[in-house]
Amino acid sequence: MVVALSVMLLLPFCKAGLAESESIQHYKLLSSVEYSGEGQFKNQVETLLNVRKQFLSDNRVQYFISSEDFDLLGGAISEQQSSSRELSFIVDEKTGRISEGGKDLGFLEKVNNYCISSLKKVTRDNIGKTWKQSFSVPFLEHLFSGDLNLTLTALKMNTEVFGEVIAVRALSEPFVIKSSGTKKKAGNVQSKISAVYLFDTEIEEIYLSISVFEATTDINGSKEKLRYEVGTYMTDSTGSSVNLSGLGKDFEKLVSKIGLNNKSLKVEKETSLPQWAQYEGLTGAQVAHICAATACEGAPNPVASLYVPTVRTLAMQSRGTLPPIGMFGTGTVSGALASNVVGMGGMKIAAGPLFMGVSPMTAGLAAGGGATAIAAGAGGGGGGDDSRSPSGL
Repeated sequence: MVVALSVMLLLPFCKAGLAESESIQHYKLLSSVEYSGEGQFKNQVETLLNVRKQFLSDNRVQYFISSEDFDLLGGAISEQQSSSRELSFIVDEKTGRISEGGKDLGFLEKVNNYCISSLKKVTRDNIGKTWKQSFSVPFLEHLFSGDLNLTLTALKMNTEVFGEVIAVRALSEPFVIKSSGTKKKAGNVQSKISAVYLFDTEIEEIYLSISVFEATTDINGSKEKLRYEVGTYMTDSTGSSVNLSGLGKDFEKLVSKIGLNNKSLKVEKETSLPQWAQYEGLTGAQVAHICAATACEGAPNPVASLYVPTVRTLAMQSRGTLPPIGMFGTGTVSGALASNVVGMGGMKIAAGPLFMGVSPMTAGLAAGGGATAIAAGAGGGGGGDDSRSPSGL
C-alpha cells in the first residue's frame, strides 16, 4: 500500500516532466530559385536546420527552428549576431492548427489552419491507393479563384535501417495566379506544384521531402519562367544524412515524376526577379507548398516543421536578402540529393529535358492541360472519392 501510494503521488510529477520534455531533429535544406526572361536569376542555398520540439500540456508541441547559416526571421546573420534567431510556433496535435507564431508567421499560420480544416482524406487509410484532394483560399481570392486540385499516391516501401516507410506524392493540376506586369497590365501566371514526402509508418516522422513549383507567363510581352525546387532530408547533428538504403526503383519512379531539373540554369545576363515573381508568384508558391505538404501528410501532425523554414527561405532568396550559401552551388537539387543522401546514389530522380526547355510540367502547361483558375491554398475544399490502386506510379 505504501508503494502504491508513493506511485500515485509521484505520477502527476512524472506527467509534468514528460509534458516539458524536448527532442531535437536535424535536416539539411537544399533550396533553389531560378528565373528566366530577358535575363536570368539564380539563388541556391544549402543549410542545416535544427528543429527543437518542446512537448507542452494538452497535446500541444512548441517548435523552435533555426538555420546554421542565416536568420530565418530576417536574412543573413550579421556580424553582431553569434547565431540565428529561432522561428517559434505551437501545434495542437489534436487539430493540427498552428498558433502563437507571431507576426512573422501570421500569413503561413492562417494558410495552414485553412488547409487542416479542408482535409477530407486520411493518408494512413489510403496506403496503396491514389486519391484526390482539393483546396481553396477565400481570403486570397484577389489573387486566386477556384480550387487547387491535387492527385495523391501513397505507397509502402522498405528501408534497411528504418524498416517499412510510407512515401506520398502530390501532383497538382495546372492553376492560374492573377498578376500584373511592369505596365500594370493584368495577366495570368500558369503554375503547378508537385511534392514527395517520405514518412515513418505512423506518418509522424519525416525522413525526406522534395517539392517543385513552376510558373510561366508572357505578362510582360515575352516568355518568363519561375521555378522553385526544395529538398530536405533528415541528418545527424553534423549534417550527414540518415541511411535510406533499400528504397529501390518504386521510389525512383515516384520522385522522377515531380519534375526535378537534371541541369542547373546558366546565368548569361543576370537580373533580379520581376514584380510578379517577387510577389504574386512567391505567394502562390508558398501557399501551394503548404497545401501539398498538408495533403501528403493527411493528418494533424507537424509537416509545418519543414515547410515553414522552406517558404521563409524561398522568400528571402526571391527578394535578394539572402546570398547563395552552401556547396551545391551551380549544381542541382536532384544532384545534391543523389550525392548526399545515403541510399539515393545512382537513382534517376530528375526529369528528362532541362527546365528552360520543355519539362513534364511545362509541357502540360503549354498544351493547356485542362488548366483551371485556382486558389493555390486551403479552406473549404473537399476531397474527391477517387481511391484506387496506383498505376505506373
